Amino acid sequence: MDKTLMVAKWFCNNNKTIQTNSYDGNVLLNKLCYYAKAMFLSLNRNIIQKDVEAWKNGPVLPYVYSQYRYENLLKTNIKINLSSDEIKVLQIINRQYGYLKADIISEQTHGELPWNSLQEKVKKQLNPKITNEALLEEYKDKMLELYDIYKNEEFNEKLEIINGRYFFITPDITLTDDEYSELCNAKYDDENVTYYVSRDSEGNLMVY
Repeated sequence: MDKTLMVAKWFCNNNKTIQTNSYDGNVLLNKLCYYAKAMFLSLNRNIIQKDVEAWKNGPVLPYVYSQYRYENLLKTNIKINLSSDEIKVLQIINRQYGYLKADIISEQTHGELPWNSLQEKVKKQLNPKITNEALLEEYKDKMLELYDIYKNEEFNEKLEIINGRYFFITPDITLTDDEYSELCNAKYDDENVTYYVSRDSEGNLMVY
């Protein structure tokens, strides 16, 4: 059964960048669906059956692209009938890639073989198809390793975007105004890193 639209809607519901209904949101959504397709294929689960094509800004699922841009996927009421194992895959992909900016994740896919091997056709605007075989050859080992790392993790943290940076905050934490200001004003080396926020045994905020 093709569950492409359910997957896309799940990402819409669970990633704040995509909820902006913007070009960048569409780019990120397509890359997340692309990596999710690679992980599902690696696990022998072909639930994202819509084609992937190589476009100028990286891999795109034209069906997802048009549903988001023209059919207002954010406001469409879609029943997400996904198993817990399928949702686990989406949580892993969202954790691993969902914090990246659209241009960064596009650049990342440009350096990977499925898109890179087709770039001459991309330059001619031929929108060549990226095959399932190409996805498996490039990503299978990596996706199986990633799945093995996170398969038993509980993804129950909240995502907060503070001063352009992404913080995963455990659900037991409610930030005070001072703590929020601290995170907002802190100096971090790389804005393309996800930070995790929890408390130590004495209740002090920890960021790592």
